[in-house]
Amino acid sequence: MTLPLLPAPRRLTVTDPTGPPPARETVDALARALAPWAPRASRLAAGIASGLAPATAPSTRTASGTDATRDPAGTPSVTAVLDPALEDEGYELTVGPAAWELRAGGEAGAYRAVQTLHQAVRDGAVPTFTCADAPAYAVRGVMLDVARHFFPVASVERVIDLAAAYRFNELHLHLSDDQGWRLEIEGRPLLTALGSANDADGGDGGFFTRDDYRHLQEYALERHVVVVPEIDLPGHTHAAQVAYPEVSPDGLPREPYAGIEVGFSSVHLTSPESWSLIEDVVAGLARDTLGDYLHLGGDETLTLERADYLVFMERLGEVVARHGKKLALWQEATGATLPAGTRLQYWTWEIETTHLAEAARTQDVRFVASPANHAYLDQKYTEDFPLGLTWAGTVSIHDAYEWDPVAELPGVPAEAVVGVEVCLWSETLRTLDDVTTMLLPRLPAVAEVAWGSPRDYDRLTGSLVRHGRWWDAEGLVFHREPSIGWA
Repeated sequence: MTLPLLPAPRRLTVTDPTGPPPARETVDALARALAPWAPRASRLAAGIASGLAPATAPSTRTASGTDATRDPAGTPSVTAVLDPALEDEGYELTVGPAAWELRAGGEAGAYRAVQTLHQAVRDGAVPTFTCADAPAYAVRGVMLDVARHFFPVASVERVIDLAAAYRFNELHLHLSDDQGWRLEIEGRPLLTALGSANDADGGDGGFFTRDDYRHLQEYALERHVVVVPEIDLPGHTHAAQVAYPEVSPDGLPREPYAGIEVGFSSVHLTSPESWSLIEDVVAGLARDTLGDYLHLGGDETLTLERADYLVFMERLGEVVARHGKKLALWQEATGATLPAGTRLQYWTWEIETTHLAEAARTQDVRFVASPANHAYLDQKYTEDFPLGLTWAGTVSIHDAYEWDPVAELPGVPAEAVVGVEVCLWSETLRTLDDVTTMLLPRLPAVAEVAWGSPRDYDRLTGSLVRHGRWWDAEGLVFHREPSIGWA
């Protein structure tokens, strides 16, 4: 017997998959028990409780801290315990007719436990089960490209909701590219006044104000998701050169670019004008970013000599370190001497990885796995799918599920592979419905890889049927893969 939990807990025992309807009083009691040490988990539980009906026989018991007793009317006792012996995102959950017990290593673990509980009771019954759970990878990210096509705050919030629901803990926002610059930077008004007014179709574009950016970060943190902003350098910079032509290699004005070609742009690698802009951008980004990491791109610099590129990336790392942040880059930056703690994101699966392994052995760098043939969810489901591209092939649900992050990086020590990230580029995506169509149902499949769930494709697809009902109820558009028996 099992439950439709995605990602599935590492260890799960189900005694009875059916049971009585969840009662508002019980979930309210859990919210109160969590409040002193896990306020975000408490608010999540309270939100779940608000949608439930009260028990037939109201309880007079209250629950707080770790002490609770069985209510005479039959309402389960509820405890929520902070247990330092568990990992920060780890938790143990016991749910039954007599008692609910939640133990977690930290507030994030408590939040993950409440998410699991919500999925377990969402169809209107309280099963009897126990689980012990913790993630396999500390970094579990979702990347959204808002540069090729811009998505407003409300749409990004929905992506954050989905990321959090499937226990991802980072949102990587790709904020600049050849088509548009999407974030207000203090002291550099032309980046948004001129650089944002376009998209891949020649449309109006758009950008986030600093207040928008702060709001999105706070919205994400409420759900235990950290925003990692990406400003791509030195390539993918045509929009920045539209705003400030003096940073281009020839200093000449640029017209906005509409299209999806890559690799043709670069800022001047050594000019004072380029480094003045870079300094302002990194400083502003560092001031306005609540998380530890800034992603500064580094990919597809097809017009540059390798030696010149590596010198640029090393200088870029020094700027980031000076502003008190850690650096994330695409895999092309491997080989540069980079600050301690740098994360390198692997995406091109058809390469030899000896240089990545050498960097892992000789530098304090870590890798996040995003192989395009498994984790790029902008790739079509099938050759004739109306959205997406196929340069990495097609990515079915099975492709998104059946892969191992460590095995994707031969020679790189397992301990150096710290994360998994799905990427959603927006060359062909224009609306939130387009975004959710490409994310769902593949996002939960990659979530299982990132979390380290026991592999069982039949269990996954069976659970997706239940999740599909929930997506329908929420008005989310998704791809109804024909091989799955959607209700």
